Amino acid sequence: MAYNLFVDSDILLDVILNRKPFVDHSLELFIQRADETIQLFTSSSIIINTQYIGEKQIGISLTRTGMKKLLKYLDIINPEKQTIIEAYDSRFIDVEDAIQYFTALQNKSVEYFITRNIKDYLKYSNTPLPVLTPFQFLRSIKSI
Repeated sequence: MAYNLFVDSDILLDVILNRKPFVDHSLELFIQRADETIQLFTSSSIIINTQYIGEKQIGISLTRTGMKKLLKYLDIINPEKQTIIEAYDSRFIDVEDAIQYFTALQNKSVEYFITRNIKDYLKYSNTPLPVLTPFQFLRSIKSI
C-alpha cells in the first residue's frame, strides 16, 4: 500500500543539514519513497524556505546539491487562492503553518501531514488531516 505524505520544511532540513537525531527518520521517508512505499508532496514555498535556511547554515552550493537530490523524490503542490484565504480565516496562529496545512488538505490524495513541529498543529485537534512526526508515521506502518 502506498501512502501519500505532505512533508514540511523541517523534514527536508533534517536531511539537508544532517540534523541529529532526526535525520534517520526523515531520511527513511525518502528511502521509502524510492521503494515506492510512499509518495512525498511538498510546496514550492517549503522548497524556498529550506533553500534559504540551508544557505545560511551550510552554504549555497551544498544546499543546492542536496535540494536537487531531494527534488527527485518530491511532488510539488501549491495553494489555490481560496486555500490561502481559508488559512487566513483558520484558527492557526502561524499563517505559514496554516498555508502549508491547508495546501496539503486541498490535495485530496494526501493522507498525512508530516512535520516535527506537531505542537503547533495539534492545537487544532479537530483537523481532518493527521499530523505526525516521521517517527510516528514510520512506527505506524512498520516496526522501527
